[in-house]
Amino acid sequence: MTPSSLVIVTDRGSLKAYRVNETPTRGPSLQLVQAFNITDAHGRLVDKVSDFAGRFPVTDGAGPHHGAASIAERTQLVAETDRRIQKELADQITKIVSRNGKEGWSFAAPAEIHGAIVDLLPPAVRDRIVEHVKSDLVKVEPAKLISRFRSLQQIS
Repeated sequence: MTPSSLVIVTDRGSLKAYRVNETPTRGPSLQLVQAFNITDAHGRLVDKVSDFAGRFPVTDGAGPHHGAASIAERTQLVAETDRRIQKELADQITKIVSRNGKEGWSFAAPAEIHGAIVDLLPPAVRDRIVEHVKSDLVKVEPAKLISRFRSLQQIS
């Protein structure tokens, strides 16, 4: 197995990249090389979309408006926002791997977005992934991250 020189963990709104430092006596340790937050990923959609012109009233047939309004384009807007966020994450990963991940690298992301991000990576970057972990590990401290990746475990 190709050793990981880099570990990248991401979720929908943030990304952390760690360099793997090998120590002969204590095994691998992780050093943060980049942390990145995507502002579009945080907050509620209604706080970002202020145009009420696209809202259509919810009615129960003929008669006046009752209850809340619905947004006809909400699902398309959410899908487009998700696509842009995933593209931005893939672009950041590409830059980080190009600078730091000369050998193989390990990647962790929640299962819902893992495949989409991997698909957006250029083949030269994607082909160097030595381990995929479908888990949200962004908030896990570096000392505990090592145990989540088989490629970082010492062979006894």
